[in-house]
Amino acid sequence: MITPPRPLRAALIGCGRIAIGHPDDHPALQAASHAAAYQACPDSELVAVCDARAEVAAAAGARLGVPAFSDYRSLLAAVQPEVVSLCTPDDTHAAILAEVLLSPGLRGVLAEKPLALEVAAASQLVATAAQRGVVLAVNYSRRYAPSQQALARRLAAGALGRINSVSGCYSKGIRHNGTHWFDWLRLLLGAAADGPAEVMAYPGGEAFGDDPSPQLMIHFASGLVAQLQAANHSAYSLFEIALSGDAGRLRIDQSGHRACWQPVIDSPLYAGYRTLADGNPEDTLMSNLLLHAVADLLAAIRDARPPACSGADALAALRLADAACRSLASGRPVRC
Repeated sequence: MITPPRPLRAALIGCGRIAIGHPDDHPALQAASHAAAYQACPDSELVAVCDARAEVAAAAGARLGVPAFSDYRSLLAAVQPEVVSLCTPDDTHAAILAEVLLSPGLRGVLAEKPLALEVAAASQLVATAAQRGVVLAVNYSRRYAPSQQALARRLAAGALGRINSVSGCYSKGIRHNGTHWFDWLRLLLGAAADGPAEVMAYPGGEAFGDDPSPQLMIHFASGLVAQLQAANHSAYSLFEIALSGDAGRLRIDQSGHRACWQPVIDSPLYAGYRTLADGNPEDTLMSNLLLHAVADLLAAIRDARPPACSGADALAALRLADAACRSLASGRPVRC
């Protein structure tokens, strides 16, 4: 009789919404926080939490029934977790993760995006993880959504024919949410969105703290051109993508929860013209995203394979954001 492996011991660093969840989120989202994912996954055991705000850490620990720390170094020394979720503010990711990766017994990390604010720092983190044999995954959440993976497979199979243009909208900073959009594009288009790119940035929406939200025109080496518009996050959240090809158009909106395929048809109004059908929106509800992310990380550790969204994937998205910031500052196109 084969004894199943014991669950890996996991810890949270940072106890904000993405780490702990929000009681008013729709129940259809299911495991929409790191804590809920570790508690729902039979291959992991949540053993500790940490937040620099002692009262927040204590409340999270009491709610989850685990020890709480206000200093991540103390948590690492006392618990020596095998898996860590990093859920702290963006500007702290690089410094904390650099220390986490050196923790004895660490086997995997699930980091919130962006991996770092600077390309050089992110590159060093990816290199350190590889040197230490630690699986480094990043929560660009659409990578883990079965509905988005299915859309990517349909596109790869030629559902739109040759894709010739992409457009989209985002808000809340080019590094914070813009990199989410870049990774989404890379998931949906694969190699067509890889390789060198030229980025031209223009003033756009509200900055997210020190993180600007420019409008972008991106020319990929494959010939694909993508346009990204910015909205003001103080008004509402906007996150969507549309891909146009010779055989139709795919629009994904509501942050990825709805998709609409529009095939090419003969125009009902103008003889000899071709147009797009209205299409029928389909539900692509992304539930259990973090449960999928945690399960994938644990499987990657077990099977010694890359995670669905790796540090290298996060680095590719960050390079586009960095190019956008440099273009915005210089007023000129930037290659990356």
